[in-house]
Amino acid sequence: MKIAVLAAQNFNLIDGSSIWLLNTCKLLAMQPDFEIDLLLRHRLENRVLAGELPERIRVCDADTLNAVTGQPGGDIAAAQLPRLLRAWEELHGRYDRFFVRGEAFATCLLDDPSICDRVVVYAPSVIPSVSVPEPDWVQMGRKQRCPVVVQSGIAKSALESLSDYPAHVVHVVPPIVLQEEGAAPGAEATVKPGPVCLCYAGKIELQYGMDWLLDLSRLIGAEPDRRVCLIAGKDTHRRQHPEFFEEVDAFRADVAAGLYPAVSLVSNLPHAEAKALMGQADFAFCLRHDRYDDVVEISTKIVEFCTFGVPPILNDNVLNRTLFGQDYPYLVDTTAPGIPARIREIMGSRDSEAYLLARRRCLEIARDFSADFLSSRLGAAIRGHDRPGAGLSPVPRHILIATHERKFLRQLTDRWRADPDIRLSWENWDSTVQAGMQPQVPEDVDTVFCEWCCENAVWHSRNKRPGTRLIIRLHRFEAFRDFPDRVAWDNVDALIVVSEHFRDILSERCALDPARIHVMPQYIDWHGLQRQKLPEARFTVGLVGINPFEHKRFDRALDFFTALRKRDDRFRLVVRSAMPWEVEWVWNRQDETRERFETQFDRVFSDPALAGAVRFDPAGPDMEEWYRGVGTILSSSDSEGCHTAVLEGMASGCLPVVYDWPGARSLFAPHVHDDLCDAIPGLLAFVEEAGLDARRAALAERVARHDVEPYARQVIAL
Repeated sequence: MKIAVLAAQNFNLIDGSSIWLLNTCKLLAMQPDFEIDLLLRHRLENRVLAGELPERIRVCDADTLNAVTGQPGGDIAAAQLPRLLRAWEELHGRYDRFFVRGEAFATCLLDDPSICDRVVVYAPSVIPSVSVPEPDWVQMGRKQRCPVVVQSGIAKSALESLSDYPAHVVHVVPPIVLQEEGAAPGAEATVKPGPVCLCYAGKIELQYGMDWLLDLSRLIGAEPDRRVCLIAGKDTHRRQHPEFFEEVDAFRADVAAGLYPAVSLVSNLPHAEAKALMGQADFAFCLRHDRYDDVVEISTKIVEFCTFGVPPILNDNVLNRTLFGQDYPYLVDTTAPGIPARIREIMGSRDSEAYLLARRRCLEIARDFSADFLSSRLGAAIRGHDRPGAGLSPVPRHILIATHERKFLRQLTDRWRADPDIRLSWENWDSTVQAGMQPQVPEDVDTVFCEWCCENAVWHSRNKRPGTRLIIRLHRFEAFRDFPDRVAWDNVDALIVVSEHFRDILSERCALDPARIHVMPQYIDWHGLQRQKLPEARFTVGLVGINPFEHKRFDRALDFFTALRKRDDRFRLVVRSAMPWEVEWVWNRQDETRERFETQFDRVFSDPALAGAVRFDPAGPDMEEWYRGVGTILSSSDSEGCHTAVLEGMASGCLPVVYDWPGARSLFAPHVHDDLCDAIPGLLAFVEEAGLDARRAALAERVARHDVEPYARQVIAL
């Protein structure tokens, strides 16, 4: 797979973002199936970082790239990129992926039809602001289901929940640290003798707490038992803070003159030399002013210090508490006065139990940021699947998908698109009975896949071209319409149904050999649902979808929840659904539907057992994050296909409570009940279990076989 790495970072400068670029290239080079070009927007003049790149990475700077279009030299602007890359590919071959950092770069590439489906975006900061419009790249990427790499679980949750980004294409790859470059000490290693050393490595920026650090350096001055090591990168925002940089310049002169013998200051070191100095420290200064407390980007320097077992001194904020734990001893409230004195006090704790705890925590974190682990994650994000050579099809295949509704296909087709041997085309139908244009099967199509057994399946079964295969996937909806009766089943190679119940119905109704019918419940993103539950999940019952009334039976759900609350009023019900008045064909039906819904909503607000205990969440794509707050998943329906929400809930660790709709027992026994209230004793016991996490893991494991990856392979095998 041929990869182009495009970043807005200036590789001539040494700072956190350029170190990120260096380490990213090193990680990508560990993937045996990647051929990598690093395309730089600047002329490469300083080779300090470039000299550390693996030999297999080809570096092309702005002068080299500009030459292909005859452009004059100089930095490459984002708007130039699409045209320049097309010309470059004509000379040097097509790239399979463009791994891009920088909003302007990402926007221009996603806006180009010849490039957009090959883009993978790196987004270190994804928290939207209410004061500015949503970035163009987010809108484009969401529509095109463009893969995005973020640094933390918090960033992933933000992109899913606040920007409605599809969860399964958001990949968490924390800052990259190559541990083999330096030996990390054991957790119980002997503390180094001599003065206690505090190290700072990074750019000189006021908001990085440099004012505190300068004050601390002067405070320590010439103390024999303490040292400060400053590894300075570039000066940042010098024009905006002239007074601060006057102070910095005076400080540098004082250090050079020997006025502070406990302080050393070096600049522009190769990264390997800088890391060697960092590893000799006892503490790392990683504080920032509180304007950075809402940032979801994990500092590469923090992880590098952890690799050496050097405890960082950090802001006491959500990101750092999540990463290091609530009990990490070196979290500092940066809004409090006397920060330099607090740091000096922390430096005196090197011989304490707290220091050993901090070192152990650092090394635990470093293991999670190991090169092999992160290289595999980054490779999967760019490749679209986990392993090199993990192709789905042994031969090149062109699949034509005929459907009026794609909503149950998106993750499946995203996985198929990641396979270079699979080509997808679409035949769009305006409705279940009307094609968008005259159906036809191009000569190079070898397989027609009909999503939904509607008129699309009828037409293709009656107009099948010799030499092609025809696969139909039937959901619950079509099984009770006349479409299956009109399909020419002798021309159908395989029928996929979502449960044994529908296999039996179709086998009897259409006289089909059961061997030709494949029971494959709707796939789920099993791995994406493996997220830590929130504390409130324990007493939260989740219900997904209440429309239409006669199908989902919202009244039965409320009956169950009322009975549960009588036994334990700590429980809450969370309903994730579009409201019935938002669905025209539900709310304006000429029957009792509206009245039945109104009765139940009146009950929610007037019944003392329900008032204040039911929350309605709007429908949205961030289901993986929503399930974190749910401990029990409820299915109160009269009929379902396979009820994907129950499968997803179980994958997230929810206890299923399922009404006995036709086919439910083959999927969810022993959690299926003739009367939902029969489930209450088991539910109450479940939430009080001492080994609740283990029980949740067992529930999740039961549905692991429904993950999208094996599903994608099974369909291709058909």
